[in-house]
Amino acid sequence: MQPRPLEPNEPVVLALVDAVTAWQDALEQTLSASGLTYAKWLLLRAIRRGNFVRGAPLPGALPIDTPQSELLLHELRRDGWIEYAEATTPRISDTATSRLERVSQALSALHSVSVAPFSSQERVALGSLLERMKIRLNDHTTRQIRVGGEAARQDKLATAAGTAGGTPNQAGVPASGVPCTGLPPVAHRPASCPTLASARF
Repeated sequence: MQPRPLEPNEPVVLALVDAVTAWQDALEQTLSASGLTYAKWLLLRAIRRGNFVRGAPLPGALPIDTPQSELLLHELRRDGWIEYAEATTPRISDTATSRLERVSQALSALHSVSVAPFSSQERVALGSLLERMKIRLNDHTTRQIRVGGEAARQDKLATAAGTAGGTPNQAGVPASGVPCTGLPPVAHRPASCPTLASARF
């Protein structure tokens, strides 16, 4: 059975967006205190762990392509975070080791603050709920990609057939004549919705 469509101002979705936004703001503030961005931190962490291969993209939650990694390497070297043991192999500079450890400790403290309001049981339950949500979203994305690809193929065939017959199809209308309604945006808070904090307090 298909779930009932929810409004863009669904409280659970807004609460999740609020929490993620607050966590991202705190993360950026924590890193910026040391002159870093999240991308630079990921690169430094990969170098420290020996997982960085120069000339290859860095995979992960925030993928970093090769041109971007080269730019970040230049900036990190300029700021004294890294040096080159060989011609092309970056490593954490001796003078940056203690700085990097302080950043790591600050991030650990941020993680502790993030989950401090929850008991052990609540943390397990929240982790399970978010994992289920992630799996569902991944499945949804896969379906949307498949449906979008099929719709594009049908539009291309219909356009070719219409051009050949002298009656080109209208742009943006699927060959079946049934419009795609899409989904309500939930990645960003609607402008008309206040934050949950202001709504409650």
